[in-house]
Amino acid sequence: MIVLKIDQTEKGPAILLTPEAQSLLGAVVGQEVGFQVSEDGQLSIGALDLSFEARRERGRAFLKRYDKTFQALAK
Repeated sequence: MIVLKIDQTEKGPAILLTPEAQSLLGAVVGQEVGFQVSEDGQLSIGALDLSFEARRERGRAFLKRYDKTFQALAK
């Protein structure tokens, strides 16, 4: 387990990455990362892949997740 520290910066709270965490993420300063919470409460963090395929898959996942809601709204 990698333990990270939350620190206060001029812009607000920031999570400080250890060199090990930065290496695992392949993160560089200024890069955006994403957080995701699973249904069982597990939190995962990863570098964002903003390629067309990744964005399309995220859109499909969103539509699949809310399909029943969209169908109900369409009535």
